[in-house]
Amino acid sequence: MSFVRKFAAVAAGAFLAVGCAQALENTVAPDMTAPLAKAPKVALLVGNSYSFYNCGVHTYLRGFMQNGTPKETMKTRLLTISSGSLSFHDMRHYLAPHEQDPYAEVKNGKLAHPMFDVVLLQENSAGATSKKRIPFFEKYAIEQADIIREAGSTPLLVMTWAKKNKPDDIVRIADTTIRIANKAKMRVVPVGLAFAEAIKSKPELEMYMPDKSHPSAAGSYLYGAVLYATLFHRTPADINYFGECEKPLAPDTAAFLRDVAWKTVSEFNGWN
Repeated sequence: MSFVRKFAAVAAGAFLAVGCAQALENTVAPDMTAPLAKAPKVALLVGNSYSFYNCGVHTYLRGFMQNGTPKETMKTRLLTISSGSLSFHDMRHYLAPHEQDPYAEVKNGKLAHPMFDVVLLQENSAGATSKKRIPFFEKYAIEQADIIREAGSTPLLVMTWAKKNKPDDIVRIADTTIRIANKAKMRVVPVGLAFAEAIKSKPELEMYMPDKSHPSAAGSYLYGAVLYATLFHRTPADINYFGECEKPLAPDTAAFLRDVAWKTVSEFNGWN
């Protein structure tokens, strides 16, 4: 093969590689992409209405865990505040033992072991786009990540999605979230990128409630699938589960969203 042909082949290969790497909407790369060292057994999800719509994303996550192979038995607690930001949440209080708390084993007035293996943080929907809010998003994400690690747990940062009427915001949401997570030494759960991929591939599928912001049943299902893929380093593609809250999805829709979840998580983290 001539030098010119060799160069063209190499250049084409490089272009394809770069194109694949840039398929998702983020331009900032995550620093922490390794899977969790082991499957978590107890998780805390901290957020707001984005996480509690449609009976709560923890319910969808539980559905994937119960119907997957192997079956996962992770306990999950959801703590949300309507319209809340991370600054609303008292993380030290959440991670401390309380009377009658089934997750707390107390000996001599102290926890015998951390209450949660992982803690997932979900910021207000405007946290990554508002100039006024971004500094507070960064401040509390870093502060709470440190508190979580001090308690013996692993923090993860949930990336939210763009509103239906502002799809281009996903680049800013993604890059801001990743930048803050990198600074706070956290893994990112790329839910927003999965939303964008689903909408690009199937724009007729309604991912939003009428307010153009909160997730539809399909949106909450995708959110749960991304959590499952991230926490267990396992594709949800073959899981025979269609949703919760008396809102089961059509099998083909559920299959599409499960594929999007794994494609997004694996590509984002370089697990391919």
